Amino acid sequence: MNTKKRFKWLIITGVVILIGLSLGTIGYMYTQVTAFENVFAENVYIEDLAVGGLTKEEAKAKLEQTISDQISKQILVFTNEERSLEVPFTDLGITYNINETLDKAFNVGRDENFFTKYDIAKNGLETKQVFELSRSIDESKIDDALKTCADKFYVEPINATLERKNKQFITTKEVNGVALDISATKEKALAILNEITDSDAHKIEVEAVMEEVIPEWTAHSLQDVQTLVSSFSTSYNNASANRNENLKVASKKITRMLLPDEVFYLSNQLEPFTAKEGYKNAGTIVNGKIEDSLGGGICQVASTLYNAVLLTDLEVVARQNHSLTVSYVPLGRDATYNTGTIDFKFKNNSNYPIFIESYCENNQVIVNIYGHKSLKSEYDIKFESKITEVIPAPATKYEDDATLDEGKEVVETTAIDGKRVNLYKLYYKNGVLEKRVLVNSSYYRARAAVIKRGTKKVIADKTNEVADNSTNINSTSGTRIDTSSNQSGGNINLNPDHVESTTLPSTSTQSEIDRTESLNTLDDFAIIQN
Repeated sequence: MNTKKRFKWLIITGVVILIGLSLGTIGYMYTQVTAFENVFAENVYIEDLAVGGLTKEEAKAKLEQTISDQISKQILVFTNEERSLEVPFTDLGITYNINETLDKAFNVGRDENFFTKYDIAKNGLETKQVFELSRSIDESKIDDALKTCADKFYVEPINATLERKNKQFITTKEVNGVALDISATKEKALAILNEITDSDAHKIEVEAVMEEVIPEWTAHSLQDVQTLVSSFSTSYNNASANRNENLKVASKKITRMLLPDEVFYLSNQLEPFTAKEGYKNAGTIVNGKIEDSLGGGICQVASTLYNAVLLTDLEVVARQNHSLTVSYVPLGRDATYNTGTIDFKFKNNSNYPIFIESYCENNQVIVNIYGHKSLKSEYDIKFESKITEVIPAPATKYEDDATLDEGKEVVETTAIDGKRVNLYKLYYKNGVLEKRVLVNSSYYRARAAVIKRGTKKVIADKTNEVADNSTNINSTSGTRIDTSSNQSGGNINLNPDHVESTTLPSTSTQSEIDRTESLNTLDDFAIIQN
């Protein structure tokens, strides 16, 4: 009985132990499986990153850091035969499906039974499972990158040009340019980026697709802009060789082609006024007086060009008349220039290039404008200079001069009446005036005569007095006038365009006035207003 009882207890004890062991094992297994629920299975990889035993958050952080490190080291290189440009991957808007891939990798083994899950949790997967990330690229970022690159690859086309030599046109052929074909290059880059599998690749090269750029104006198209649409000339004499040389230099400098919508700046063509550029010292009006300066006389070229422009419908942007009247063009049709303050500008507002030809020949400054036949006016163009006001010259100014003999007077500056002038452009067709358009309003200042009077005492030689008087009347190159009636300070108004010599009666009290300037031969290249 005791033996049976002991055996029974042994059985019970064994069963209890077995149950305990089983419960312990199952508990351990449960603990392992439960822990596995929060981490990736061992032997699971995302790309090259082992994520086994990591939580989703840990795996995501490591994966993002790995991708960031990888992208920061990679560059996309656009190349062609002449240059290459690098674009960092960080500028391409590249993203990866990290969350989606993490979910797929995390689900490995989740659908298995309890014991299989325990086996995976304890031993990992029997075979390595690798999950690849898919790459997405923001195409707008590639567009932005390529647009930035485009300027670097761009080679500007060169328009054909025109020249005139020996009164014949010479055409220089155009040169084609090249530009980056953004659309084609983007498609090429996307195809290459989508095929990349090597995460260690540092430089990914893409051959840039280039396209030819044809210039706007070719040698062929310039054949259509060789019609003479206007011509104007002004005359000059040989009184000043330096001034005449300045006219030739300036004429050559303004000869050029002007593209549509381009503005012609006289300053850009003529400056700098230096001897190196060929300019000579010649007469210039400064504050109403004649002074020598480099480039004196060039306003005649500006005025000639202005009149050639007026004969067309080209747009005058800026024009200023001289402060005093000039003789080589009618009133209101002159254009002056002063460095930094006054410029002559006009715009080619036609749809075609124009060509400005300027040269000196037979004592004339000639300006021809060539362009498309559509620029040639259908009207006969004439002009009307209407004086709206005459401003009398101020009273003559007398200045004592100790270097002149007493009784002698020298005209330092002639008197000129001021004028206000309206210039009208008249459009005739078949001899009938069809319209009259105000072109400009000009104001020319009045100027007082300035006469220097000698104060140096001279001992009279009566035996030679008659002979001296006769010599003074006939040999001086200046103009002599009788000032005995003007000693009260009235005006001496010498017309600058024509001053008559006057023979004085031998019985009169005589004063000699030497005319030292002539506005027929001197031009105000630079006007400095008072």
